[in-house]
Amino acid sequence: MATILLLAGFVEAVGEPEDEFVKRWARATAEAQIGISPLMDLHAALRSASRHPRFPLPDINRLDVELLDGSGGSDDVPWAAAFLAALTQRPALADASLAEICDLLLERHVQEGAFLAGEFHTPQSVARLLVETAAPQPGDRILDPACGAGSVLAAAVKRIAEHGRADGASLEAYATDRSNPRLAMMNLAIHGVDQPVVGASDPVSLYQHQGSGLVDRVVSNPPFNQRIKAVHAVGWPFGEPPEFNANFAWLQLAWSRLSEKGLAAVVMPPGAAWSSGQEAMIRKNMLAGGALMAVIALPANLFAPYTAIPVHVWVLARNKAHHLPVGDAESVLFIDASSLGTQVPRQRCTLTAEDTGRISERFHAWRLSPLATPDEVGFSRSVSHDEIVHNDGSLDPRRYIQVEQQLQTMAPDVGRMRDDLDRHGVATSHSSRAVQEGLSVCERLTRRGFEPPRVSLRSMVNGTPADWFEEDRFEEPMSGLIFAGPSGSLIRAENYVDDGVPVVMPKDLTSNSFSTASIKHVTHRQADELERFRLHLGDVVLARRGELGRCAVVREEQQGWLCGTGCFVLRPPAELDADYFAAYLRTSEARQWLEANSTGSMTMKTISLNALNELPVPLPDLGVQQAIADAMRQLDEHERRLQEQLALTQQIRRDSLTGLLRG
Repeated sequence: MATILLLAGFVEAVGEPEDEFVKRWARATAEAQIGISPLMDLHAALRSASRHPRFPLPDINRLDVELLDGSGGSDDVPWAAAFLAALTQRPALADASLAEICDLLLERHVQEGAFLAGEFHTPQSVARLLVETAAPQPGDRILDPACGAGSVLAAAVKRIAEHGRADGASLEAYATDRSNPRLAMMNLAIHGVDQPVVGASDPVSLYQHQGSGLVDRVVSNPPFNQRIKAVHAVGWPFGEPPEFNANFAWLQLAWSRLSEKGLAAVVMPPGAAWSSGQEAMIRKNMLAGGALMAVIALPANLFAPYTAIPVHVWVLARNKAHHLPVGDAESVLFIDASSLGTQVPRQRCTLTAEDTGRISERFHAWRLSPLATPDEVGFSRSVSHDEIVHNDGSLDPRRYIQVEQQLQTMAPDVGRMRDDLDRHGVATSHSSRAVQEGLSVCERLTRRGFEPPRVSLRSMVNGTPADWFEEDRFEEPMSGLIFAGPSGSLIRAENYVDDGVPVVMPKDLTSNSFSTASIKHVTHRQADELERFRLHLGDVVLARRGELGRCAVVREEQQGWLCGTGCFVLRPPAELDADYFAAYLRTSEARQWLEANSTGSMTMKTISLNALNELPVPLPDLGVQQAIADAMRQLDEHERRLQEQLALTQQIRRDSLTGLLRG
């Protein structure tokens, strides 16, 4: 689809009636209008256009675009004719509209779960915030060392296009996921970049080989908590980052590539602001070295479905004395924007243009004069280096920004309560419809007149027996892994520390997630010694004692945690959806089976690994599993909305009379 968008824009902007690629494009669009496969003519048009001196990707043949290799039939890509027909029926094919279509396609790509490894796709609102904060200008050189599909650089190009034009020489881009450079180059070309080049690399290699020199701006959303190799081979400017976590390798790489007056805006997980050990020392060195300009806390769920954690943006300067008035360089701006953004049921949170504008305007006003820019209670505060050092180098905005509180003596606003109740009612209505739609889909998928086979957990982990399924149902045998957490001799009570790697115990498993209220930690060094017990994305953690059936699926924020004593971990095989399996474990049927096959007292049931392996799991096809898992998630969301509505109703019952009597 990106290839077709690129070709459409080139035909519209450059093509002349006599050009071969224009003729071929016209034939392809005519074929698409009547439902005939346009692939052969699209391939010919692309090949002809790529020879034109103004084509933005002259080496497009090296990108190995399978859609247009000329060898497939219409059955290979049944959507091509419909997509091309819809595209050509639009009123206009201006570059901006094609770029917007590309952005929407990438967002849809993310919603359908296509980005599963390496970098995460950066939502448009976050990309816009990074660019507005860094404020690149025409003529600036811009680096993204972990560009993913190119969304942040595309946002930078949009900003620069208001005052000039960006070409491939203005941008330097790399991807850590080697499947991304092709898509990133397409995306940048569609956004008007001539000759974009995207390479594949990692933070250590990029630090060792400093590319084409210094840059004016770095904007990036690098992978969180990534393990790195050869970290000892680099002389890091602020201290050697740990091998188990590349966050401070990315930050130091960004700083090292900046010119004397350069700025960087980099997305970081919140833990980077308060982590201990080597990372705390690096933070203090960055502070002392004048590298830290600002830390901005953003709301949760911006990157759903991959992670729900509320990320931070770090703003770095090569030398912040060049960006602040004389005598004002000994302070850092903290912004707590965690309450901003809008979110509707089943969608991720989005920062509006007003939200990003408020954040960036506050930062740029502070840059002009920190002393003359008053703190904004509940939103922003300028903090001295001395205060940060006093707080052991913590860069958590919540530590420094006072929450704005309403005076307790004020009468409750009954009108506001009514508005809140209306909003909750609308949200609950939406979630109720989503539940009904999800269950309706499940009913349609399971209305086939037969019951799915029941497969023991052991069979799924070790590989599917042939007699359970029809022949050739699976391309290859299923395989997975199930194991118990470490014994008490491997993690003793005296091993737990206040901060480090979380260790999941049965008490930390809620009805459908993990609780960190009383979770314990071990040091990173001990966690490395217990590497085989690390949690991976998509694992299912099960309680082996107490309330059997409690479980949770490991998301991005729990990746790298440890399974503790008292838990099992299932690493599901290819044909078992983790969320479906977790939903089944929570059913009364599964809980009754687990209790019947457990040992111990009535108050402390225990299930052994051998017994758990015999659990019979109904196993419909993967599509049905995913639909059921979606429906269960919608039910969880609906339950949460109902609980919020109930809590609000109870508050109104307590407080509304006082508000009414006080007018």
